[in-house]
This record gives sequence, structure tokens and C-alpha cells, in this order.
Amino acid sequence: MSPNFKKYLILITGLIGLAIYVLMESANKGDLRIFLMASSDMPDQINIFEKKYIDGYHYFYSTLFALIIFPLTFLPEQLSNAIWIVLNLFFIYQIFLIIKNLLPLYNLSKKQLMFLRVCGFLFSLRFIHENIHSLQITIVILFLTLQGLQWIFANKTIPGSLLLALGINIKLLPIVFIPYLIYRGFFKAASLTLIFYLILLFSPGLIIGWEYNLTLIKTWAHLINPFNATHILDTEERSFHGLSTLLATLLVENANDVYALSNKRNIADISIGNLSLILNIVRLILISFTLYFLRSFPFKKPSGFIHRFREISYLLLLIPLIFPHQQHYAFLFICPAFVFCLHYLITNKNKLSLIKQRCIAATLTLIYFISNLKMILGAFNNYYEHYKILTYGALLLIVLMALCNPVEKENSIEAV
Repeated sequence: MSPNFKKYLILITGLIGLAIYVLMESANKGDLRIFLMASSDMPDQINIFEKKYIDGYHYFYSTLFALIIFPLTFLPEQLSNAIWIVLNLFFIYQIFLIIKNLLPLYNLSKKQLMFLRVCGFLFSLRFIHENIHSLQITIVILFLTLQGLQWIFANKTIPGSLLLALGINIKLLPIVFIPYLIYRGFFKAASLTLIFYLILLFSPGLIIGWEYNLTLIKTWAHLINPFNATHILDTEERSFHGLSTLLATLLVENANDVYALSNKRNIADISIGNLSLILNIVRLILISFTLYFLRSFPFKKPSGFIHRFREISYLLLLIPLIFPHQQHYAFLFICPAFVFCLHYLITNKNKLSLIKQRCIAATLTLIYFISNLKMILGAFNNYYEHYKILTYGALLLIVLMALCNPVEKENSIEAV
């Protein structure tokens, strides 16, 4: 059997397997149904942020996104699902390519590179599958963010800022990168991102009418307001994770979690006002800790590719922690941080003491199991959700990122 024949056989087998996967997952009733129901309500001038869909769920994304996906409302449900899944699989492929460009891999051997790719993929697999299974939008947001940043770093400021603004428009999560761009001296990119965001926010008025669009913007702003009481006691669904959910379950005895098990998990019982105060203090601490990773005065570029990737990874890691109403699939944002720590271990193995090597390796293994227990041993998933262990895994990853400190100076990184 010739090497070329083997390659084609593997490729064809992979494509067939992928087609079967798409076919099976497209039969699911995921969140895309809610997106398309909201989109189909817009021609009738219905307030899509006020109305509840399918068992009382709100539509949380932007008016522009509802308009973009409007053509899918004319297709059979399984076909629109299949198109959405294929699009997300393409974005996953692009995300891996972008990470390859942002993180220098030229100094890795083939064996090390394969190890990094396999481990990074295995860690991400749960979150990739859950996004596809739920027909969610996290993959799209992560792609828009990373591709936008890569283009900005490569001096393609206009298209990069536009992509980042589109990601922020669809779901506010990538907004954490505007202060980062300002801090790193990318003033033009930060300004254009804000300008493009405002344009994208108000542009649907050209199609649906200015008054209707303004009504939707006002309702949307109220719905996603992080200071809403429902976002402080963030326990409406069993699968919620992040700081708001974790602290509510730890610090409030009756957290109004109808899915909670009888097992005790709170260590205190405080008022909602005190919970809000503590939550915002912890958020502020984690946001301020960004300075530890920046490690330079404002308006200066980072010292190298690895430092920059570390900064980006930390900010992505913060997203599912500090924002309320985050589901398990939102923790796809923590995957670059895991890849960074793994890359650090591989590239610095000969420079680290044996104790530190084993400490990093053991912590990475622990984080992997914490993050993937649902996939590895799903029979006890109710307990994982009850104790919010996914959030603990993300917090442990912050500690590991702080330990994985690249100290060597690198070459200038004016472009990627």
C-alpha cells in the first residue's frame, strides 16, 4: 500500500466519520432553534428580548446576529442545524491554525508538536462537542476574537477591529480585549473596534426600522445587565458555572437552585447584597491580576510571542469566570490557557527542576480530569454540576498560568 493511498484512505475515512457526526448532531433540538425563532419574529416587530422561547428561555444575543441568521429560518430544521455545525467545525479548524500562528511552535520537535496537538485537542474535545451538541455560538465568538486579534497584531487593523467588534456585538464577552488593546498601545485598533461596534449596534435599524431597533437595544441592555438580581444569584440552571454561580452556592444556603442535590455545599449564609459585594470584589481581584501577566508599563508591546499568548489566554480564561449566566460550553475559552501551560512544560522541560516539572504535569492532569469528568465518568454528572467543579478547574488553571512564567527575552513581535 503506497503512502499516498494511505493518506487518501485516512482522509476519506475521516470525512465519512465527520459526515455521520454532523448528520447525528443535526437531529438534536439545540439552542439554534431559539435563535431562529427570535429571528423569524423580527418581521412582525415582536420584542425578541422580552418574549420567552421554548420552556421560558430568553434570546440573549444581538439584533444583528438575529438578522444574519434570518436566511436559515426558511430551511428545514435539520438542514439549518447541519449548516450551523459545518460552519462551527470550520471555525474550530481555523482556531487551531490561529493558535499555531500566535504561539511559536518552530522550536518543537515533531514528537513534541504531536503531543501538544493531541493533548490540546483532547482537553478541548468536551467543550467542542458540547457547543456543537447544543448548537451554540461560543465557537464563533472565540474564532472572531482570535482572528480579529491576530489581524490586529499583523497590522491588518481595519478587518481585525471589525471582526472583534462583531464578536462583541453578538455577545459582549470579548469586550475585555478593548482595555487590553489600549494598554498595549493599539489605540487605532481599540478606537476602530468601538466605532465598528456602535455601527453594528445601530445598523439593523436600516432594515427593521430605527424605533424598533432602539426598543430592542434598550430591552437587550436590561436583559444582559450583570447587576440584575438574577445574575447575582446565578443558579437558574444546573449547568451554570462561573464565579457568580460558585459563590452563590457557597455563600447562600437557599440559593433558589431547584436542581440542587440534598448534599450540603454552602459554607456560609449571607444576604444577596453581601453576595453581590463579595462577587464584585473577587471579579475585581481577578481582573486586576491581569497586571501580573502584562508585566510592563502601559503602551508597550509585550516582549515576545509567548508573553503575548499568555496575556491573551488569561483574558480568555477570565471570560467564563467573571461574566454571569455562563454555561459549561462557554469554558471553551479556557482551552488556550491549557495549551499555553502545556507548551511551557514542553519547551522548558530541561530548564525546570524535577519537582516543578512534576508539579506542573500533575496540575495539568488534575485540571484535565476536573474539566472532563462529565465525558470520562458521566454517571455522576449531577454531582459535578452540584459542586460546580468546572469553575474550580478554571481557577486552578489561573494558579498554574502564574507558575508558568516565561522569563527569557524573545525577539520583537511587530507582526504575525
